[in-house]
Amino acid sequence: MSAKKQEMNKQFDDIKTKLLERKKELEEMLTTLAQDKITDDQVQDLGDQVSSATLETLRNSLETTEIEEYNRLLGALDALNKGTYGICIDCEQPIAEKRLSVYPNASRCLACQEASEGR
Repeated sequence: MSAKKQEMNKQFDDIKTKLLERKKELEEMLTTLAQDKITDDQVQDLGDQVSSATLETLRNSLETTEIEEYNRLLGALDALNKGTYGICIDCEQPIAEKRLSVYPNASRCLACQEASEGR
């Protein structure tokens, strides 16, 4: 096996480890969010109701964000298993190593991601 190939395998092993660690963190966070109660089921005045509604909205937003990250993470792990990790889903060109090291669940190269967000 060439030195370049060994280096890539090591890099992908490191990325897979990071992804699996983050997956575990997200699973724990999502479990906690699902189990936490915002209110104590006591009679509330209007201020408490507004506060509870605001906290519920914030929790739902956080939960949605975490679920989206979790799904991207699962996609990256699937791509690693299929051997397609690091290949842009739009242009099918390699994603820059620097981008993958910062954002290991990236599925698009920077140019395609910017184009996607511009739509």
